[in-house]
Amino acid sequence: PGFGSAAAADGKRYPWIFPVAATYWSQAAVAVDFVKKQLGGNLKGKKIAYMFFDNPAGKEPIGILEDIAKIEGFEMRTFAVPSPGIEMGAQVLDITGRFKPDFVIAHLFGRAPAVALKELKGKGFPLSKVVGLVWAVSEADIAAAGGMAFAEGYHTLQYAGVGKDYPVLKEIEAMYKAQGKQPPKEMDSTVLYNRGVFQAAVQLEAIGHAIKAKGGAAPTSSDVRDGFEKIKDFTLGGLVPPLTITPEDHEGGGWVQVWTVKGGKYVKATEWQTAYRDVIKKHLAEDAKK
Repeated sequence: PGFGSAAAADGKRYPWIFPVAATYWSQAAVAVDFVKKQLGGNLKGKKIAYMFFDNPAGKEPIGILEDIAKIEGFEMRTFAVPSPGIEMGAQVLDITGRFKPDFVIAHLFGRAPAVALKELKGKGFPLSKVVGLVWAVSEADIAAAGGMAFAEGYHTLQYAGVGKDYPVLKEIEAMYKAQGKQPPKEMDSTVLYNRGVFQAAVQLEAIGHAIKAKGGAAPTSSDVRDGFEKIKDFTLGGLVPPLTITPEDHEGGGWVQVWTVKGGKYVKATEWQTAYRDVIKKHLAEDAKK
């Protein structure tokens, strides 16, 4: 979950692939919707910069953003960051000094997110006007940039809940303590750890459906695939968005939350949401014709 081609959300075309988490298309759509709300509900005449890692994954949302720009009437300009993503002074200068956008959407990977935050803030651009897609937003990215206080105001997209205040995480901690062990330090990196729990839980849910359908017998790969397609309104106590996976939709709806760095920690800015689903469906249909 969380990787691969956005077109793989089409279950009829890709019956054996389950993106499950919001694809880059869905993330970009929610990012624009969030920016629209931050800018007062109207994007007409506004300027949005899209700063992306220059690889296929980084380029993938561009078509979605271009379509939404036509719908909403904003100017969108792209800024490619070449691999390995640690040199972007020229791009940030171009963004902050020449384009001067109302908001920046960042889709970066690896060490690049931390570099981007430092560069943008160093050029005087407010991080409260920046939203990062899901691989630019872990606690490790924030720490590498300079810490939570440094990144105050930065908005982040998340396809799993953030923090430790979820029943399943408390159960995991209790399990370790019952064994006389301390919970692993990896649990403190909640963005990435929680995504791992999300992925494991979804797979277990699918396997559970498969075993039940077989009356307790060992399931085949086809049974487990069918089990994924039986997942309905699965939330895992709020850690997971309200997932419903169908034979047609292997993405589960494209749900995302926005979390903001505020007062030295992540604070939830929105509930689970989707956006511009008609644009996503149009791109899925167009890709299927290729």
